[in-house]
Amino acid sequence: MSLKKGLLSERRKKMKKLRVGTRGSKLATTQTKQTLAVFQEHFPEVEVELVKIKTKGDHLATHNLQAIGGQGCFVRELEYQLREGEIDFAIHSLKDIPTTIHEELALACIMKRHSPTDALIIREAGKTLETLPKNAVVGTSSLRRKAHLLHVRPDFDIQPIRGNIDTRIRKMNEGQYDAIVLALAGLERLGLDQTVYHQELSPEIMLPAIGQGAIALECRKDNTEILQMLKKMEHLETAIAVTAERAFLNSMDGSCTFPVGAYCRQKNGSYELTGMIGSENGKIILKETLQGDDPVILGRAVAANLIKQGAITLIEECKNDQKETFIH
Repeated sequence: MSLKKGLLSERRKKMKKLRVGTRGSKLATTQTKQTLAVFQEHFPEVEVELVKIKTKGDHLATHNLQAIGGQGCFVRELEYQLREGEIDFAIHSLKDIPTTIHEELALACIMKRHSPTDALIIREAGKTLETLPKNAVVGTSSLRRKAHLLHVRPDFDIQPIRGNIDTRIRKMNEGQYDAIVLALAGLERLGLDQTVYHQELSPEIMLPAIGQGAIALECRKDNTEILQMLKKMEHLETAIAVTAERAFLNSMDGSCTFPVGAYCRQKNGSYELTGMIGSENGKIILKETLQGDDPVILGRAVAANLIKQGAITLIEECKNDQKETFIH
């Protein structure tokens, strides 16, 4: 063992217990424990303490996400605790993290991605997206999912739904919805993909949310020791792919307050990124696919091509519709 590695190992032995922040939901706690199991494989000598933090999105579980701040409402409280030094690092679903984060913080590690796709959970087993009855009631509060669904099934009655996965499935089974849409990765992490009847919606049918299926570990920039430790767990292919997706979103607007999706994957030794912008009613879906090696350049290029197709007009129309909805 080199002197440098020996000193680093010695410091870790003396390191205080690390406090790890997470949301308190069943899914967040489960994926945090799964992530910490990987962390302990890398650093068995480091003790960790799980700190559950309730976010604005958790407190206002029945409110419209766009009305309470959109994407960042599930991470702000954790980031505040990071900046205050109350926790050493936080574990998030990457799709919940805005493309611009606080200057004192860093995304230290992106874990290997689980399934990036969405799943249509259907109350009547055997039915599919294509065979659900006319005017079926489908639950989702995601503008992206709503636009995709109405694009292929304009007859659907899309109704908002909030709450944890168990709550949403219960509401569907009680007859409030004929189907609901959830991230397939969430079902997999909870083991529900084997027990709940569902149809996986391919990216060709429904492009995922930016970063969907990936877990991100966030810490303070000035905590170089934690940064170095977490970076050892990073999955490079996933990190490059989601960097392209986040660069795309950042070039469009930086938020998820309009129907937007993207999916990047490795293909033929390079990376292929598909991005979409749509109208909330699903009548217009703009898509662009490009390949490249630099994820930031790739994300910006896809965004630029969609802007040429009229994406900014769609974004502004969607935001204006939301303002009118909140006023009334």
